[in-house]
Amino acid sequence: MRALFVGTCAKEPDRPETNEDAYAFSVDRQRLALSDGASESYDSRLWARLLAGKFADDPRFDQEWIESAVAAYQAEHDFAAMTWSQQLAFERGCFATLLGVEHDAVNHRLSLFGVGDSVAVLLVGVEVVRAWPLDHPDRFKERPTLLSTLRAHNEFTQAPDFGSLARIELDLAPFPEPKLLCMTDALGEWTLRMASDDPGRLADLLAIRSSEQLTSLVVAERDAKRMRVDDSTLAILKFGAGEDAVGLPLP
Repeated sequence: MRALFVGTCAKEPDRPETNEDAYAFSVDRQRLALSDGASESYDSRLWARLLAGKFADDPRFDQEWIESAVAAYQAEHDFAAMTWSQQLAFERGCFATLLGVEHDAVNHRLSLFGVGDSVAVLLVGVEVVRAWPLDHPDRFKERPTLLSTLRAHNEFTQAPDFGSLARIELDLAPFPEPKLLCMTDALGEWTLRMASDDPGRLADLLAIRSSEQLTSLVVAERDAKRMRVDDSTLAILKFGAGEDAVGLPLP
């Protein structure tokens, strides 16, 4: 797996510190995790970073995993030192998506994990082979299921069918030089809409190699009312014989 680009554009490009998206790579760069913190949450930037970093280190998602993530989030906050308004916000909980990608180079397979509306789109050229966990732009109108710092809101992860719903495997062997786009919701929705309305725009997306190029595309599409204003994160991953992982900096 080779990362051709990973970057993000905040809702307000001139205030990158407000960006509530996060991404992280495993040490061997064969696993990527992406998380989108919900804006109405208390300190969702931290929650997204914890989820992405934890999955990059350990993709074994189970009850112990999410409990450990919640504990790590709580340990970062001194409830007694908060103002009353901060305490109320903290008690309402924090929410975020989680998208994980793990590459099995030997067997030419991808293992995907997804909770929420961050999406992975497998492409050959500009043709969409598979989009997951959402596969149509209209589905972004649905209220996403999110991982929470409140244990009661994570009960869905204990359902018997959670594993089958939250994980899929993709066989890359049939496809020549496949690429995978991993995106948070605003950019993912735009990509799936362009795939049907104007596939040529996917070539523009695939050509991005700098944060400046991503920001330019996102801002232009927002101004044209074709993309929602939200933090927008993009990873472009390439798979093929002899591809080596590149050393991208961690967030």
